Parts: sequence; structure tokens; C-alpha cells
Amino acid sequence: MPSSPLAPRFPQRYTQRFPHKAPQLSPQALTRRFLRAVTLAAVAVLWGCSAAPPRTARPQAVPLPDLERVITTPGATPRERIVEIAMQEWRKWGSQTMRIGRDDAACVTHSPLPAPVAAQPFTPIAPEGAQSADDETDENGHATDCIRFPDGTGLEATAQGCRMAQRYWAIVGEAPDCRQVTQGAWAWSAVFISWVMRKAGLNNDQFLTGQSHAMYVVDARDGKLPRPAFHIEPMPALPRPGDVICAPRGRDKYLENLSEIGFGTTPMHCDIVVAVDPAARVVRAIGGNVQQSVTMSEIDLNDAGQLDAFTNSHMPWLLVMRNDLQ
Repeated sequence: MPSSPLAPRFPQRYTQRFPHKAPQLSPQALTRRFLRAVTLAAVAVLWGCSAAPPRTARPQAVPLPDLERVITTPGATPRERIVEIAMQEWRKWGSQTMRIGRDDAACVTHSPLPAPVAAQPFTPIAPEGAQSADDETDENGHATDCIRFPDGTGLEATAQGCRMAQRYWAIVGEAPDCRQVTQGAWAWSAVFISWVMRKAGLNNDQFLTGQSHAMYVVDARDGKLPRPAFHIEPMPALPRPGDVICAPRGRDKYLENLSEIGFGTTPMHCDIVVAVDPAARVVRAIGGNVQQSVTMSEIDLNDAGQLDAFTNSHMPWLLVMRNDLQ
């Protein structure tokens, strides 16, 4: 008996028994597609994080791996952490102190090391690919009677000092050897400040590290960062703890116009202000690579109770990086 054209045919395919416009979009297929998409997205995010550094307002060196954790007072503000970490490092280096006086003196008044014997003028030879514009060679020579540590002496020339200075260079991805650490062309004052800022918790939107002071000075001057921690004010001024004070050096020592500071090219030196005593007219500031150590400078203010470019020719203070953090 011939089959009726309306009779079902067996075996029927899935699409005939349960018709869908698109069988691949069945509930089970949709679940599988969703899970696959989520997995691929997660892999893409992880790959992107591991393959590319975070985007920043300008190029920034990738730091070397660093597991060191700096302990500060619980509840301290970012400004307080900056001051506290600078003080911790100063103590680790033996609490060396120098005076920058109204009488134009710039002398070490306390050091864990004895004064160098019969110090001779020293002219460093810049290594190939020197990393910093901030050559810290003693510009005033050795004619003064006060204690000074020329390049190749001081605590940075010891094994302990070398290790501590190498920590700072790691923040910009460099690993100089102990011979380089003692050379003026590898001045580590800028990487010291960069290291302190990172350890205090400042992120890439607030502060970018640099091998030269003029890098982060220009960042602050030109408003490059989304949420900058600092802005620039010219001297004369009275700084506050947590501010950064800067002076030009070398060929640009008597620079007067802030607009002439070149990104990474103008030689400068900067210190972190840790205390201000208006009554005694003294500012205390800590900097790296000062007399070949982390040193606290006790700086005399002018008659108006401010820092300026004229009271002491050793450090013609040009600007203050005002700390806008709490």
C-alpha cells in the first residue's frame, strides 16, 4: 500500500522533529557560545596585561622586579608617607647632614664616615650611554675648608651604599654596577625621588618616574598628567613638608626662566622637604646623591623667610614643586 504523502518519514532529523530557524542557536548552543566568548575575552585581557605596559601620559621606563615593601605609619596621608619614607632612607644611609648657609657655605656637618683624606679634584668619565643629565660633580671644587665628599668617596663607594643606590636605579629599569654608581654621569638623585614617590603610593596618573629631574619637573610644569600630585611655583617661596625644591646645575646653573627647562636635558638637583622652621628660618630637605649619600640639607632662608636663588650660590633654588596631595 503506497504511503500517504502526509505520513511521517522515519528516522526524522532533529531539525524536522524540533524545528528552529537556526539550530545552532538552540539553548544548549547559546550557553556554549556564551562560555566560549567569556573565555576568549578573559584570555585577551590577560594577554594584553602581560604583553604591554600600562599607558601613560609620556613614555616611562619599565621598572625591574621589586618585592621590597616600605612600612609607614598606618593611616598616613600620601604627603606624610613621602616625608616618612625619605626620613627612613636618610637614617639607613647614616643620617648624613650638611648646611647650606647664608654665608655661602655648603658643608657636611655630620657623616657616618670620616672626612676624605687629601681629597683630589676628580673628573668622572661618562660611561657609554650615560643615564642622567644631572651630573653631580662638585661644581665648587675643593677649595673650601669644610668637609665634602667628591665622587668616588663617601657612603655610595661602600658595598652597602652601592646596594642601596642600585635599588633606586631599578625603578627606571637600570642596574648599574658599583663603579658606575660612584660616577657623576650616573647621578642617582632623580631616581631616588622617583623611588620615594612610587613607594609612597603615587600612581602613573599622579607622578611619572625619570632618570633626570627635568623629566618630572616638565611633567608638572606642563600639566601632562591626568591627576598630578604636584604643580610648579617659582622662587622665592616658602615650601612645605612633602614639597620638592629644585635648582639648576652645571651649564644651566643660573637659569631664570622656567620655560627654558628642557625635558630630560636641563641638569638639575631636587630635594624632598621634610621640615620647615620659619622661626629659625631653616628648611630641612632630603636628597639622594648629595655628598655621595642620602643627605639632609639644612638650608637657611632669606631675610623674608623664603628660599630663593641668591642667598646661597651653591644651590640657586629656582622652583618648588607644590604637593597637592593631603
